[in-house]
Amino acid sequence: MRTVLFIPVFNQIHEFPQVLQELKAQQLACDTVLLVNNGSNDGSEILVRESGYEYLDLPQNLGIGHSFIKATEWALERGYDIFSVIASNGKMLPSELSRVVEPVARGEADYVTGSRFLSGGDSPNLPSFRKHSIPMVNKFVKALYNTSLTDATCGYKAYRLDLFRRAQFNWRASWLNTYGFEYYLYGKIILDGEIRYKEVPITMRYPAKGKRYSKIKPFSGWYAMIKPWVIARLDRKGFSSQQS
Repeated sequence: MRTVLFIPVFNQIHEFPQVLQELKAQQLACDTVLLVNNGSNDGSEILVRESGYEYLDLPQNLGIGHSFIKATEWALERGYDIFSVIASNGKMLPSELSRVVEPVARGEADYVTGSRFLSGGDSPNLPSFRKHSIPMVNKFVKALYNTSLTDATCGYKAYRLDLFRRAQFNWRASWLNTYGFEYYLYGKIILDGEIRYKEVPITMRYPAKGKRYSKIKPFSGWYAMIKPWVIARLDRKGFSSQQS
């Protein structure tokens, strides 16, 4: 099975060089690395173009979800089987890619997401706000979906691309351009009943206290992350059967 690793990049000139160094320092559990320059203007766009990896250049930043949509289209057009993702801000370890990819490649799961809170996971320098807010999101998801997740907001993922061929919802919708794409899809996965999903332990490392650790805005950003969970639960759209 052919696997692509998608890495969205938006103005990460201070963090992205370390990510590139780590990518090149090891044998990755993927066939292709796809970088998506999401309208960067701080020099990150140059690093993307000169990286030696496959890349897409988006002229402006329409949101992380928009880069997901474009990368997914790219991977589907080229016949990849597994889609995986890490951030370009250095918080996720490329060396742990096999943890999320291998359960999909072995046929044990269709959708795998990381958890910094499972045994074997870690989150050094985890900010206090994240420490308290993520469990609240987990409880919110449990109330909506009647399922227990340990880390509903983790962005380290791998999943089968044929899910999109079976989708009966519009995964290219413009309202998914920001944080909606990841969580709307996750909600649909949970609701399906046939699609196998699981969490695996991963590391999320944070910078020292006082340094920027996220581009998520305190209120509007978190609202944009919660909203897709609600819509996914209520809009009565899902996936066609694997047999159809």
